[in-house]
Amino acid sequence: MPLAPFKDMGSAGLNRDVYAPDTQPSEWTAGRNLRFRDGYAEKMQGHASIYGAPQVPPYAVFPTNGTAGRYWVYCGLQKVYAVQNTTHTDITRQTSGADVPYTGTTANKWNGGVLTGVLFLNNGVDVPQFWGGNPATPMANLTAWPAGYTCKVLRPFRNFLMALNVTNNGAPYPTMVKWSTEADPGTLPVTWDVTDGTHDAGQVDLADTPDVIVDGLSLGQNFIVYKEGSTWLAQYSGQPYIFNFMPLSKQAGALAQNCAVEFPGGHAVLTQGDIVVVDFAGNVTSIADARVRKYLFNSIDSTNYGNSFAVANLRRNEIWFCVPKIGATWPNMAMVWNWKSNTWGTRDLPNISHANSGVIVYAQGNSWQVQTTPWNLETKAWGQNEYTQATPRLVMASATDNLIYLADVGETFGAATMTANCEKTGITFDAPERMKLVTEVRPIIDAPAGTVVNVYVAGQTDAEAPITWSGPFPFTVGTSLKVDTMSAPAARYVGVKFETTAICTWRVKQFTVNAQMMGLY
Repeated sequence: MPLAPFKDMGSAGLNRDVYAPDTQPSEWTAGRNLRFRDGYAEKMQGHASIYGAPQVPPYAVFPTNGTAGRYWVYCGLQKVYAVQNTTHTDITRQTSGADVPYTGTTANKWNGGVLTGVLFLNNGVDVPQFWGGNPATPMANLTAWPAGYTCKVLRPFRNFLMALNVTNNGAPYPTMVKWSTEADPGTLPVTWDVTDGTHDAGQVDLADTPDVIVDGLSLGQNFIVYKEGSTWLAQYSGQPYIFNFMPLSKQAGALAQNCAVEFPGGHAVLTQGDIVVVDFAGNVTSIADARVRKYLFNSIDSTNYGNSFAVANLRRNEIWFCVPKIGATWPNMAMVWNWKSNTWGTRDLPNISHANSGVIVYAQGNSWQVQTTPWNLETKAWGQNEYTQATPRLVMASATDNLIYLADVGETFGAATMTANCEKTGITFDAPERMKLVTEVRPIIDAPAGTVVNVYVAGQTDAEAPITWSGPFPFTVGTSLKVDTMSAPAARYVGVKFETTAICTWRVKQFTVNAQMMGLY
């Protein structure tokens, strides 16, 4: 048979769920550390430690502006620090000049945000905290917070604070939404008193469905409340009710805290069994079904699924859905959705406890000492600032490693090399009944000259049979035109995989397979 081209292999992304012979010609059936952009299947970039050694294992990170510029605030279980460059400042709440440790455990997730320029944080068991941005002044109890109350989640909306899943003097109200009055610019709300008719504080119990509130997030002019199995819209209406609440979906909620994230199309949400988009019109639509949904939820650890979260990688137009795979405690894999190309990729993670997107300040990042890419494989231009403040970056906290990482930097995971691959199996050339012998593969790979990419050929005698890989057949970019694969056994269903641990960026847009048609047996 003539050479069979596989074109536009960056246009459709991964499809892990559909029966391999039924996938579209431009879909990959598996991959690792792989993203799709600009029409290419591309190796992910790596990550590097920034900000020096954290003073406590970081379980969450939040960007904010302070009196001396931008900071990242990281939260341990008992203490909170602000860092700029490599200067770490203890901003834990104090009494009489001594730190008053927080009392949360790993099960109590830090959450919060910025309201009218003021950072606030909440761990669900202590009084919510705020920080004015002065390193010399520690965090303090949230102004006017009602005595005896705690809440699982605290989020900003307009100039309100929204407290979700409330406890009052030990009595839980897991379906309650409680909100403050509006705050003036640069200040915090002055009251949460729902009986004060001169202010807009209030509360409501979303008890129409029995599931508990998990999280909430602003969406344009509305606020969305995510319960375990339902989604509710809060619409500002002013006096006397302040907010009108109505259900958007009674089938989809949020898997855990921090599993909903904003992007230009609305919210992307990791739910109990799917990944959906909640758009500005209130529509709830799956983006994972028949592509990666089954694969993802078959991979999540059934004990530690509550440590999953979602985060936006804004400069790459991506949402990372970070989950602990079976046997892991903290997320060690991300399913990566590009909202512009509507493609799915995947990335290994260093057991991260939380991540956030924001502008970094790290002057040390452009020093010679932190460069890990060999000179002959470096793809950045001379003088290019990888640690620029001109664009938001994805910052990851790893309590396991006691490090703060910057994602999408360099070509290694810290100092370790990265394995990246993409594979397509179940290829029949429209003749599933006949045996085929793959004699050569001709990849078109964009990478520095001299990069060695290993090519593998797969074979199955039946679509349900185990996949047997032959190889590697080394392909050297800039030298090789093809790899000869005559030694691979004949099979009815064949496949191709490209893999490398090379410390460089590489990407593939198309490849060609030469296969000889043989008999039925």
